[in-house]
Amino acid sequence: MNNLGKLFGEAKANLPVNNSLDEKLPSLMLFGIGLGYHLPELIEKREISFINIIEPNEDYFFASLFVAEWKSILESIDKNGSFLYLGIGKSEDEVFKNIYDRSRNVGIASVSYTWFYQHYPSQKMNKWIDEFKTNFHQFFTGFGFFDDAMMGIAHTLGNLENEFNLMSVQKPMNKEMAEFPVVIIANGPSLDQEIEFLQKLQDKVVILSCNSASTALVKKGIIPDFHVALERTEMTHDFLRDFLPESARKKMNLLVTNVMHPTVSSLFPWTGFGLKGNESATQLVHLAQFINRKPITEVLSYCNPLVGNTALSYACHLGFKNIYLFGVDNGYVDEDYHHSKSSFYYNKEGQVEHKPLKIGKQIALPGNFVPTILTDEFMSVGNIQMEKLINSFQNQGINFYNCSNGAKIKGATPLHSDYIYLEPTSLSKSAVVEYVKEHRFSTRVDLGEVEPLLHFEEFTEFCKTMAEMLKEETAIRSDALNNLLKSVRYLYSFKNSAKYLNVFLLFEGEVLYTTSLLVSLLYNYGNETEILEYYNKALDCWISFIEGAPDYYKENVRLCK
Repeated sequence: MNNLGKLFGEAKANLPVNNSLDEKLPSLMLFGIGLGYHLPELIEKREISFINIIEPNEDYFFASLFVAEWKSILESIDKNGSFLYLGIGKSEDEVFKNIYDRSRNVGIASVSYTWFYQHYPSQKMNKWIDEFKTNFHQFFTGFGFFDDAMMGIAHTLGNLENEFNLMSVQKPMNKEMAEFPVVIIANGPSLDQEIEFLQKLQDKVVILSCNSASTALVKKGIIPDFHVALERTEMTHDFLRDFLPESARKKMNLLVTNVMHPTVSSLFPWTGFGLKGNESATQLVHLAQFINRKPITEVLSYCNPLVGNTALSYACHLGFKNIYLFGVDNGYVDEDYHHSKSSFYYNKEGQVEHKPLKIGKQIALPGNFVPTILTDEFMSVGNIQMEKLINSFQNQGINFYNCSNGAKIKGATPLHSDYIYLEPTSLSKSAVVEYVKEHRFSTRVDLGEVEPLLHFEEFTEFCKTMAEMLKEETAIRSDALNNLLKSVRYLYSFKNSAKYLNVFLLFEGEVLYTTSLLVSLLYNYGNETEILEYYNKALDCWISFIEGAPDYYKENVRLCK
């Protein structure tokens, strides 16, 4: 990927920006049909692989049926083998979700270089286009690279070797246990204003603490019942070893996913594992369970990209009905005050000791207790994932309370801590914690059932075929686009195969991100022939990677890092 980035930079430096519209284009986002007179010029005279037509006014679309030559337009689309999406009379959220879901089903190459065309001016349409541009980054998040998938498999095999406790929630949670309140604590800056309240509350609730938040809580005498961690690398082990005292860790339990580094669990007296969705490693576990006629373990839905997502997913899937969020800010009101000052990010004087990593541009979100807060694209996706999780559990009778002075989370009721009222209960929180450990993590998976399913030969054949497709001759830009899209379609032919889904997930992220970069390189600079010098060099790097991937897979599938 670094080499591709360098070639992209060279093309940008040496070639003019491509301001023309080629006869063959990857994607069109057409806002507004009107009477449809413009459609033949846009669609019939160009071959566009993915066409999205959005018209919020149903009457305009109805009128176009009597004016525009829809028959010839549809015949042209069919002849070119293009994809057509019609968003007629739908809300902005519905249209975005439909196009987002389609990109997950056919690949993000369907939106990686998109021509936006607005047919008529209107405030509503202008707002839609601005919102699409603001949220466009969502299409390209959440896949991970080949190394991530490899690491996930190696770590899962290592954890299986340690006979891990896997979440088992086929049966409903005991009703009285389910009603016991759960507090999820993340490391947002608003945590500092709630520490004193949480000190008083800690014996009455089960506490799930999100990674670095535990460093703040322990300093204030609060020992979480469950420490939750997400990042899969060995750095998680080193962070917990160095910043969370052993004396505190001995009193905590750990909740992680199957792709966590196997050494992390050794730092805690008890560890519970959940299966992370969209992972090749998870599919291997599911396939082993299916072949051996065992119940398929439920995955932790929407459990990334933030550790707060993981904690919230756990609370929902375990079966708790009253969930309170503290420090789950997913952003900040003040740029210089980005985490709890009691955490490892700050020293004793309150000065920044470790700068947080900001990913993507800064954007504003509606606030929970204030009009707006600031965040970056990465945390914004985390906030959206929380909203999707809450929506997916909306019929499960769960009460979500957002007590954080951060981003508004749709589906969670804003609630200042002063207004929290906990129903009296005869249960102790220690009884609830023990119930969770004994009754909600009872699944076992045998390493010997998973290892034979690694599909080394099938992955070798897959890579060979994909490389051959990409080596097909290209004379102009459109030839290259055809080959790239053909390789993506080949990848997606594995998606609906239960037996080989792990092969798809193993290479999905690498293929989609690299293809998107190559499509962007093809169409951003130069004319349809002069760009090929840079494209072919980039393509050679990509083909070389594909051809070397099978050997790398065989040699590193048990390497934990």
